[in-house]
Amino acid sequence: MALIPKVGRKSLKMRLVIAMLYILLTAGAITMVYPFLLMLSSSITSSADVNRYSVIPRYLLSDEALFPKYAEMRYNNDIDIINQSYGTDFSRIEDVTAPRVSIGPKETRLVRDWQRFLADLPDNFKQACFQPYMGAPSKLEDRYREFCKRRFKNDISKLNKLYIEENVNFEVLGLPFERYKMREWEPDDSPKMSDWIEFRRHLPVTWMRPILIDPAYQIFLRDTVYEGSIKRLNKAWGTRYRKFQDIVFPPVKPIQHAQAADWTRFVRECLPFRYMKIAPEAVRAYREFLEDRYKTIVALNLRYNSSYDSFEDISLPSSLYRGGSPLVDWMDFVAQRLPVKYVRAINCENLYREHLRKRFGTVAAANAAFGTRWESFDVARCPIYLADWHYVKTHAGELRREYVGRNFVYVTKYVMLHGGAIANTVIFVLAVVLTHLIVNPLCAYALSRYNLPYAYKVLLFLLATMAFPAEVAMIPSFLLLKQFNLLNTYWALILPGMANGYAIFLLKGFFDSLPKELYEAGIIDGAGEGTMFRKITLPMSKPIFAVIALQAFTGAYGAFMYAMLVCQDSKMWTLMVWLYELQMKVPQYVTMAALTMAAIPTLFVFIFAQNVIMRGIIIPSYK
Repeated sequence: MALIPKVGRKSLKMRLVIAMLYILLTAGAITMVYPFLLMLSSSITSSADVNRYSVIPRYLLSDEALFPKYAEMRYNNDIDIINQSYGTDFSRIEDVTAPRVSIGPKETRLVRDWQRFLADLPDNFKQACFQPYMGAPSKLEDRYREFCKRRFKNDISKLNKLYIEENVNFEVLGLPFERYKMREWEPDDSPKMSDWIEFRRHLPVTWMRPILIDPAYQIFLRDTVYEGSIKRLNKAWGTRYRKFQDIVFPPVKPIQHAQAADWTRFVRECLPFRYMKIAPEAVRAYREFLEDRYKTIVALNLRYNSSYDSFEDISLPSSLYRGGSPLVDWMDFVAQRLPVKYVRAINCENLYREHLRKRFGTVAAANAAFGTRWESFDVARCPIYLADWHYVKTHAGELRREYVGRNFVYVTKYVMLHGGAIANTVIFVLAVVLTHLIVNPLCAYALSRYNLPYAYKVLLFLLATMAFPAEVAMIPSFLLLKQFNLLNTYWALILPGMANGYAIFLLKGFFDSLPKELYEAGIIDGAGEGTMFRKITLPMSKPIFAVIALQAFTGAYGAFMYAMLVCQDSKMWTLMVWLYELQMKVPQYVTMAALTMAAIPTLFVFIFAQNVIMRGIIIPSYK
């Protein structure tokens, strides 16, 4: 160091200082980029992985991590349905794991056989998957709305007239409500339900799931009969089940006494009527039940609005009654008097077991073809768990692309649905930026150019406005705007913020630093204040103007509380107000996608203005 000249030492020290500043700036930039990356990664997640907080979501790299996301979306984020379908006992969506089995030729053969069976299964044995839940995106809902658009040729008024609804547009149209958990429920004959059934018939088989009865029987035994003790059940039944999930629901009444009693109680109390096949021999018991209840055929005809000559004319209903006394009587008959020996369960699981028995004849042949280990056809399970894993493995790329974009597509559709928000935001932001670049510079220029005796008092007053939160001025501003009948107008958004104390203070300081010689030369040349402001001040103040414009843009673009207060009419809401409204009814990851999209305009504006701002840093050295 002793051999280095003093000038060189100063230059070296300056370079070291600059290098340290660059290092600090880089570190600061990293601390800002990392949270943004976390927000971006959260915006492409779902309930299955939103709480894992990684810059790169695992499902982009691993099929095992992709599986719970698919299960969540397919089964509407319902962990109970997932466990019932898979025969598992996961406690949360985050705990769902893929089956520990490789997908080989035999597994593929089993899955394809299951899909063929599911495709041929009657409609009332299955339900559409991918339904909406908690405001999350639903591709079933999107597909149904597209179906209705084609059905009614994009005329929402025709749909409303036929369905007797009041939808504003197709984007708010909801799915028909299917009460498949109610034992007496049957699809009604309304136009909407008829169209829904027609829509479901054209869905891919991978969009449908069977309505299972085995899990309902297991839950009934566990919670209602044996109070969660598998040991008590084994003792009563004389069996060796390890868990309730191993139990299947037999199609007919078992021989063993305790099993028969539990099966009978489940049939009488829980089994949906649409999954019962009742033999014609039960008609005698049905007639006797009705005769005991009504005594005379006249009383029955009066209640049923029928014209039977005698009770002997009554037959078993070919379809379930829609309601009223006939439905109540049928429910009571099943619960009290129906001889269960005439009942056969025709649920999906038993139909699948019959399908296997007819196709293979022996369980050994089925095991050899599918690589399964069934002891008999009576314990064969629907391979839903394996079928879902097979779909994930064979459609991993497609699923990843869908999950990466679905939240953003949902937010985009929401914004497009409220199209006025974009126009309101553009007008509001442009007006605020223009007023900030006109009013504030003129005020600051006057304070800078003229030696007013009260200039510092004005500055002190302007700075005092910064001592209070903006929320303090909301109520006075609201009352003043209401007095002038300006609420729900653009003036209500623009007028209260036309002048900004901080911007005026910043501009005055910048104007004071400009060379006085330039203004003296302008005066000598006969230029007025307007000319000097336009020819001298404005060209040299572009960096500070860029700062003020950026500040005005971010303030106006990000405002939602004040905008919602003074413009309570939804037609005047800005984009941020609509996004605030959105976050109240959607999951966290959709909110993250909305915030990410909302940050893009600010990012572009900053990139556009940064060169001008950075030039302002070096301007003082050339003055």
